[in-house]
Amino acid sequence: MSIYSKFFVAAGLGLSLGLGSVSATAGLLNYNLVLAENLTGAVHVEGMTFVGGNLVSTQMSEFNHKDFTPEGSFDGLEVAGNVSGQMKIMHGETAVYNTKSAGAQIDCVGSVNCTTGGVNLSAKKTALTNEMSALASSYQGLSANASAVVSGNQVKLKYTGSDELAVFSLNAADVFFQNSGIELDLGLATKAIINVAGNVDVTNTNLNGAWNYSNTLWNFYTATTVDFNYMAVRGSVLAANANVFDAAGFDGSLYAKSYTNSSLREIHGFFWTPPTTETEVPEPSILALLLAGLGMIGFGRLRRR
Repeated sequence: MSIYSKFFVAAGLGLSLGLGSVSATAGLLNYNLVLAENLTGAVHVEGMTFVGGNLVSTQMSEFNHKDFTPEGSFDGLEVAGNVSGQMKIMHGETAVYNTKSAGAQIDCVGSVNCTTGGVNLSAKKTALTNEMSALASSYQGLSANASAVVSGNQVKLKYTGSDELAVFSLNAADVFFQNSGIELDLGLATKAIINVAGNVDVTNTNLNGAWNYSNTLWNFYTATTVDFNYMAVRGSVLAANANVFDAAGFDGSLYAKSYTNSSLREIHGFFWTPPTTETEVPEPSILALLLAGLGMIGFGRLRRR
């Protein structure tokens, strides 16, 4: 389906949780992978992908692998720059891009002639990038109500209150140290935002125990580099200003400046859904500012297939 057949709206929603104000907007969270700049490597992404720079697929990549596009149909892959390498667009969805290298191969699975070149996605890139930054800033501004308990090389992220949302405020070096093991204990909370300050360079860190992937978001709000090495990531990752490297895989979405890997990685469709307690409408001046920054973005999260 051509991008021109899509209908876009600008929307802003403030969520009051008794912890501060969470700003959540439609568009970004419909995607399984959003990068402001380049994707270099090979991926299997279960949902939709947006690449704001160039896509260099070093092995066979697959996009919309599990058909997690919202109802109404969106493009399975959107690339604002150049496409090179080999890839497949799954489940009858489409790919749109600006340019394509001569040797690039884009196969359509479940459809014919699914690709469209010469599409200008600069406005959408700006909208999604602004939304990513705004979301990271909003989450970082929440007051922490949970903490990390460190015993030797074991780290327990623990919440003991009665709110729906547990908010952690951590330094990367205090939890992602060599051979650390990190567990999450949410108690009565149903969702967790883990704000982490500083760059991340993982050395044999493991995320242990039970993690509810869809209900966990890592917000690396100051990082410029996040190197997961071979760690299996549990939950979605928001790293608006960071170049992200590797990981054994992602059980959740990835929103970052860029992503590079050394071999095929899977990005699974455990989508982060913000808490919806005590929804309130933003003041007109705030809404106007939000709309000006976001421009045209996709419909809000709809019922997934």
